[in-house]
Amino acid sequence: MSALLTFDGVSLVLGGTRLLDRVDLNIEAGERVAIVADSGAGKSWLLRLSIGLARPSSGTVRLMGVALEEADADTRRLLRARCGVAMQGGSLLSDLSVEENMRLAIGTDDRRAGRRIDRLLLEYGLEQMAATCADALSAGERRRVELARAFVRDPELLVLDEPFEGAFARGDMLEAQVRRRIVPQGRALLLLTQDRALAGRLCERVYRLERGRLTPAPVQQGAAVTVPDATS
Repeated sequence: MSALLTFDGVSLVLGGTRLLDRVDLNIEAGERVAIVADSGAGKSWLLRLSIGLARPSSGTVRLMGVALEEADADTRRLLRARCGVAMQGGSLLSDLSVEENMRLAIGTDDRRAGRRIDRLLLEYGLEQMAATCADALSAGERRRVELARAFVRDPELLVLDEPFEGAFARGDMLEAQVRRRIVPQGRALLLLTQDRALAGRLCERVYRLERGRLTPAPVQQGAAVTVPDATS
């Protein structure tokens, strides 16, 4: 079986700075992998590369077995549809409502999709905000919408960049909800974070990104946050 995500000797040079230097990474179905890096070290570029929003300077990125540099725009879009993504800083369209942002991500207006959106909004405490314009949300509310939207298409692979940033008091709740939707259901995860303890709680493999290179890091075990089960 092909890996869901592969970086094969990937380097990225921007403005004369080598952000990534011959990065090798392989994530199989159901694997949870974290990359811990300081701000500015290039982890957000790893997210862009992993879903075909950027091209490496050298090397190959394969998503679902397909080399993204060789794929056309339609193929890359279809591959991204099999992933759930939450970007640091967010990617909601500010002039759309919460529900409209969710429907745009799912790409269909059928009744079944509507029920799925309703369940996710309820799970993330957003049911009263469905009609609220995204630019009226607080930072924490926007993060909850981003995380709910990441699961709207039943993804095989989650790529999450600082997923709980700005969540404040709800951070533990969001972590527990994300864990419940990933671990029991066998979804793969690439977590990009500065938080080594979070990496150890959510992931089985942890790497450190420093000076463009990936090196294995000890998994810092911590008690997993739990939340009562709910219907998925």
